[in-house]
Amino acid sequence: TVCCSYEDIGRIFPTVIQHTEKPVLRTAPAPMYLLSKLVRDSQFKVVMTGEGADEVLGGYDLFKETKIRRFWSRQPDSAIRPLLLKRLYPYMKNLQAQSPAYLKAFFKIRQDELDSPFFSHLPRWDLTSKLKSFFSNDVKQQLVNQDPLADFESQLPQQFSEWPSFCQAQYLESINLMPGYILSSQGDRMAMGNSIEGRFPFLDYRVVEFASRVPVRFKMNGLNEKYLLKYAMRDLIPESIRKRPKQPYRAPDAHSFIDTETQSARFEYVNHLLSAEKLQDNGLFQPEAVQRLVKKMEQGRAIGTRDNMALVGILSTQLLVEQMIHGQTVSTNPTRHSSAISLT
Repeated sequence: TVCCSYEDIGRIFPTVIQHTEKPVLRTAPAPMYLLSKLVRDSQFKVVMTGEGADEVLGGYDLFKETKIRRFWSRQPDSAIRPLLLKRLYPYMKNLQAQSPAYLKAFFKIRQDELDSPFFSHLPRWDLTSKLKSFFSNDVKQQLVNQDPLADFESQLPQQFSEWPSFCQAQYLESINLMPGYILSSQGDRMAMGNSIEGRFPFLDYRVVEFASRVPVRFKMNGLNEKYLLKYAMRDLIPESIRKRPKQPYRAPDAHSFIDTETQSARFEYVNHLLSAEKLQDNGLFQPEAVQRLVKKMEQGRAIGTRDNMALVGILSTQLLVEQMIHGQTVSTNPTRHSSAISLT
């Protein structure tokens, strides 16, 4: 068991960004870096991991969401079908606390989405796109004529529009988030930061080719994810593990940098990089908007996925500029008001 505190994540985060060499929206790479260090300290050099199993064999809640939204779209006036939305993301307490009316509004299917090749991912991408509101006017101006969805669509396979929605979702997840983040920023870069090699049996080309021929109902039976894999493992692993509800790998985001008890940043570098002066100097984000976000978090007000992603994205970008462009080191000392205690 590896115990990882808010302070551990916040303290190692600058090192993490040195290895990712690009901004991130989650702190999840930080515990992975600490885990790879433990592996190295234990005299191991190679590990086998499960990356790819969810993408290839249908394990993500995103795929359940796609099935439910398609099912709902066939009877959009149904009062019963949207209730299935409550089956999604059970680990997201803020979302689970919302009313059925809120969930219907959040996952609402617009008419123009039904024929979109990105049907499965549009709710997620719409949420992430809202982070652009923090960009400075100069950055926004440079994005005016950009259409990333059109660029992405031009690169899709020729017969993509004829694929089932579930398979489209698998493909998009496999060529987008998996190589750029799961296998790189969160995976290989964190492992190799401590000279650990990761090997991924579920991404063996023979496994992928086999899985691509398996009917969707064997990947997700109803809303039972990775059905075929769990069935195949029925005599090899304990039932308590085989039937355990899907639990995604997540790490605390904003709380790793902001201490709501002291209403202040936990580390000096957080104060420095999120100061109005530093934000203004780098010219990438609106200082006023960032300051409002930080104040909201310091006061312990309710924050959601968007706010968490915004803080981590802004801070990791500022770290990237400070360390990789300006060549400056940052102080991971606790702030005077923080309750953070050094474990080194």
